[in-house]
Amino acid sequence: MKKICSFALFLTTLCLALFLFTSNAFSQAKGPLIRDVSIDLDVANTPIWKVINVMEKGGISNRNWIQVEVNFTTAQSNNIGASLDDVSAEFEILLPTEDSRQPYVLVSGKVTYWAFAMDGGKHHLLAFIPPRIIEKWGLSSKKLSRNDVSKMDARVLFKYNDADIGLGFQVPKQGTAAAVAEKFAKAKLMPNLPREKNGILGQDKTPWAGLNYDYYEAVKVTESSK
Repeated sequence: MKKICSFALFLTTLCLALFLFTSNAFSQAKGPLIRDVSIDLDVANTPIWKVINVMEKGGISNRNWIQVEVNFTTAQSNNIGASLDDVSAEFEILLPTEDSRQPYVLVSGKVTYWAFAMDGGKHHLLAFIPPRIIEKWGLSSKKLSRNDVSKMDARVLFKYNDADIGLGFQVPKQGTAAAVAEKFAKAKLMPNLPREKNGILGQDKTPWAGLNYDYYEAVKVTESSK
């Protein structure tokens, strides 16, 4: 009985120590945990990988993906090695359609990352909408241009332990962040609005998985893989 009580006391002490260490790391952080969030949409052609022992299929032309690039700054912690673990980024884009009755579809995706260093530095994420999803809603991925995607409303929300810790928007010309935020708020209240869940993929689920690996944050789990 004494051994059980001692072990329980040890576990309690360990959990308390971990909690205090984590709380201390955050309490010493300067400013918001994540700030200066920017999101930029672009058009990217499917990368071509040359493999010497695999024959390429003929009759296939490359199509365009919508690339979602996010940049942000983390807080500076006084603790060496402090990080934000298992932070999720929730991406949303209002994708135009060719249907006048339903002019938009809400495309979303959630990606979880290993750890963001609390170094006060700039960090980078990359996500994509595949050509097949773009074409599913009546758009031609081959004709899609950077000018087209620059007019789209996009949003990224960072969550840590279910708390919102960072938010950013792509704001079209002549628009405001407040107006874009209002569009997404209204979209959540529209049950008849078409939704494409898991339509935005983390870099690990695309042909870009191994490219610029050390530049972008490492993906841990994507929602679509659960």
